[in-house]
This record gives sequence, structure tokens and C-alpha cells, in this order.
Amino acid sequence: MGKVKNDQKNALEGVTGGIILIGLGLIFLLEIDVFPAILLVIGLAMLPGSISRDGLWAGLQGSLWLIGIAMLFWLDAWWPGILILVGLSTLVGALVRPPMLEDKPKRGLPPEEDDY
Repeated sequence: MGKVKNDQKNALEGVTGGIILIGLGLIFLLEIDVFPAILLVIGLAMLPGSISRDGLWAGLQGSLWLIGIAMLFWLDAWWPGILILVGLSTLVGALVRPPMLEDKPKRGLPPEEDDY
């Protein structure tokens, strides 16, 4: 089983490199603003490898913030944009449970104990 997981991880790291090269090529070809575009490319490129290495929650959170900050640069809408970005991050955190919370029981009634 370990070899299969390593093969998948290596494949996803290759995807990351391909996304970076394609993104850089598009940045220079289309002659767009380099800084926000680099953030966007890095955010997209890190998604597959980060999901395979750190899990869905960490992968989505990191990519969401890099892509979101790139969009805020392009749109020049920092004040309402940051509220939207924090809201999206909160939604992702609510819908995809962070790994550190997966083992903890949900709030509510305590588990029943057998006293007899």
C-alpha cells in the first residue's frame, strides 16, 4: 500500500510542476501583471500536492488564500474583498473538517457510560 501512495504523491508533485510552468508561460504570453498572477499560479499549483500531503482542509485553505489575495490585487477591492475571503475561508473550514478536529467528539450530550 505504501508504494501506491508514494506513486500518487509523486504524480501529484509532477502535476504541480506542470501547472507552474504553464502558468508562467501564460503570464509572459498574455503580458499580465506579474505579482497577482504569480500568486494565482502558486495557489493553483500547490492545490494537488498539498491535498495529497496535508489533506483536503489544508490544501483548500492555502490555495483559497493565495488565489483570493491575487483576486483582491486585480480587483483593487481590499475592504469588501477581505470580508468575502474570510467568509469563504470560514465556509471551507465548516464544510471540510480540519484533521485536528476529526477525532474530537461533537458538542452536545456527553457519551453514555455503562455504570452497571
